[in-house]
Amino acid sequence: MNQPALSAESRRAATMNRMYRSDMALVGIFFAAMWVVLLFVLFQVHGIAPDRATRAVATATALLVGIFSSGALVAVVIHLRKRREDLYLEDCNNAGL
Repeated sequence: MNQPALSAESRRAATMNRMYRSDMALVGIFFAAMWVVLLFVLFQVHGIAPDRATRAVATATALLVGIFSSGALVAVVIHLRKRREDLYLEDCNNAGL
């Protein structure tokens, strides 16, 4: 009788780990995509900016946006790591695992 319970528990743990890795991969993809888009837009603005002051303001703004957005993504990673069991256990229960 204990064997099926262990099997179900190990299946649930494997599913939770898979969902966690998937979420972490998505955060990494969002992080990379955010910086690619931000740098692309910055270089496009530099191409049409009329003077050095405008380029400096655009660069400073892009850095601020990048830093705060990166901080938000780091906060998401910390939240997922701290509350992994609670977040994914609810998903597993709703999926019937």
